[in-house]
Amino acid sequence: MKSRRLSEFLAQFLDSRAPLLFIVASLVLAMLGNALYELVLLTFGEQPVTLIGIILGAALIFPLLFWGLRRAIETIARRNPIIDIAPAEQINPHAGLILPVGLNPSGPEQAILAWHLRNAILRDCWLVVSPQVQQSPKLSDLKQWLMEQNVDVHTVSIRDATSLEEVFHAAMQALREAQALPRALPVAVDITGGTAVMSVGLALAARNWNAPLQYYPAVYRSDGSLLINSATAPKQIVFASTGGTTP
Repeated sequence: MKSRRLSEFLAQFLDSRAPLLFIVASLVLAMLGNALYELVLLTFGEQPVTLIGIILGAALIFPLLFWGLRRAIETIARRNPIIDIAPAEQINPHAGLILPVGLNPSGPEQAILAWHLRNAILRDCWLVVSPQVQQSPKLSDLKQWLMEQNVDVHTVSIRDATSLEEVFHAAMQALREAQALPRALPVAVDITGGTAVMSVGLALAARNWNAPLQYYPAVYRSDGSLLINSATAPKQIVFASTGGTTP
């Protein structure tokens, strides 16, 4: 995170859309160039050979500088925004988490899990998966990673990711299992991954159990791919209190 903030800070000085910073950077580079030129003259003297060496060196260095600046400008042009979730909106890490897993290999699941793994708080995780996800390497990789973090993994299989009733009952069953495991409490429910129907079914189940609900406000690139770690934290969803029931 610190290196990313440093690179973003330095990138401002190469962005022509910020004229003042761009001018400052240009002046600094010009001063450094003049200082280097004077240093070479003081060291080797103002002779034809020295001047020819400076010209040849500049001819070799200029393409490299041009390439470097071009890459920096391209990086700035495709720089993606990072969503900063205010502390008051962040969900606290939970000992238990019910998490739908989507098909996208670069989905937000690991970023979500990493948040709840802070200070080794997450102990049990229920992964809600469709048959397609169950056959993908993504699921086995997530399970292996969680087990390496000493997290007990429970797989919740659903046959149809477009069936609201099936997803709802699967989420309700996961919440019942969590209530029977003191180490998994409190348990939160995530609605980020999977299909839209899965999100609705999970949200309804969380509402029934009055369980904390969260989503990860991910950022997508222009080609539709997900920018991993594009938010600073999962965001808690707060319902208006109506005295929810516990089954």
